[in-house]
Amino acid sequence: MMKRAMCWAFVVFSIPWLANDVFNPGARTRNDVTTGNLVLGATQSQPGVNSAERDEAIADIKKRIAGHEDDLAEKVFKNIEILKGKKASRLPGMMAALTGLLGVNCTYCHVKDKWDSEEKPTKQTARKMFRMIGGINDNYFEGQNKVSCWTCHRGNPHPPIQ
Repeated sequence: MMKRAMCWAFVVFSIPWLANDVFNPGARTRNDVTTGNLVLGATQSQPGVNSAERDEAIADIKKRIAGHEDDLAEKVFKNIEILKGKKASRLPGMMAALTGLLGVNCTYCHVKDKWDSEEKPTKQTARKMFRMIGGINDNYFEGQNKVSCWTCHRGNPHPPIQ
């Protein structure tokens, strides 16, 4: 019963936002800085993803994986938490997808050329978000990937709904 109520609450609160995407494609929502109110149909300005920077970082990851694609991620990379127990070959695709899902470059969460560094708090935040998404999908959607970063972020580092 609780699962059903949570699903309906999610749907009810998501409909205005999703309707904006349907009836006003291409427009994004933004949070009005002065009032904290959600403004529908307003474009949120943000720097685009630097695809050259992303591609260089992904190429670096693939070089490190070469010959170890089937090894566990934690054997190939340092400070792996979310992909522990998964193949190392999953990491490049996951990291590349995140740049689009959040509209950020790799250096938003990582220190360039020190990918295993724990220096940036955004890296910890991303891990928390992955755990949250995993919990929602496991507890409310029988493990199916129904909720993702895109569900809330829509290509923005900070969700336009709060």
